[in-house]
Amino acid sequence: MTTALALAALSGGAQALNLDFGVTYRSGGAALRDNGLVRFGVSDVSLGRGTLSAGVSNQALEVGVTQGFGLPLVGAVSGAADAAVTWGGGVRLTSRVNATLGPVALNAGGAFFTAGATAVDPLAAWTLAPTDLRERGWNADVTARYRVSRTLIAVAGGEFGAQPQVAAGVEWRHDLTRALPPAEGDDPEAKPATERTGSVTLRLGARAGRDVLGATGGVTYSAESGVTLALDALAGTGVGGAAAWGASGSLGAPDLLGEGSLAQVYVAYEPWRTASAPLRVGTELRVPTGSGTLSVDVRGGRFADGSAGFGARVGYSFPLGGPPEEPGEEP
Repeated sequence: MTTALALAALSGGAQALNLDFGVTYRSGGAALRDNGLVRFGVSDVSLGRGTLSAGVSNQALEVGVTQGFGLPLVGAVSGAADAAVTWGGGVRLTSRVNATLGPVALNAGGAFFTAGATAVDPLAAWTLAPTDLRERGWNADVTARYRVSRTLIAVAGGEFGAQPQVAAGVEWRHDLTRALPPAEGDDPEAKPATERTGSVTLRLGARAGRDVLGATGGVTYSAESGVTLALDALAGTGVGGAAAWGASGSLGAPDLLGEGSLAQVYVAYEPWRTASAPLRVGTELRVPTGSGTLSVDVRGGRFADGSAGFGARVGYSFPLGGPPEEPGEEP
């Protein structure tokens, strides 16, 4: 708590920042300390053109920084770096960089760790994206997207570490529209006006690497309201030439529980993964409450050794202070 309050003080008090509280429970573990986590932190602390965050819990001390800048006539770059030290002496260092350079978008990340991901976040095993669950090691990933045209994108990338693999494919997007009823005075011979109602994105590709070789495909539907439905699948061969397959899906809906709220459910089954939980299921809710935001996460799944687990987290975040005054604004 002392570290978090010190960082809040460094922000100068005039900038907006968030105070974060959270309580997490996870099944399993030999003692209450292994099952539960109580966390307090601050986020969105102004740091030049970036932001700083920090947190302390009964399992670890965390700090993170984000930074972004533009490249004139070329694009933009943003990055984030996080560090966590567990009270048992383990360390986790992670970073991620996103860059847009003309028609190319790059996303790269890496991690080095001497403590498992669940030692910092008890629910990390069951996120939609797979999490490396080893107690020590390193991993990295990179994805490059090249915009061939307004509707077609070429994608290539890879994962490196415990289960190295590469993937490549294409994405095709189609806008959905509907005709508007003619307005009074419109030319009856003219083509009717239309409005966009959403989009459909189709994906087709292949994945190859340790214990996996197969074709991939997927579809995403996005409505103008913000509702998003995504489905992806893999079919091919795995260990010893045996058939391998996997599937994942997610549904996100904004404003379902009131204006500003967000609800998401997801499920992923990837039995060919060896360093992550093959089955991951979860639901995440964000609801504005009072002056802050209430969050509820419930997740579970099955590990590579066949054991199962679940967990839940309840958190609350609220702003402290306000945004900086605009030039010329009265104090």
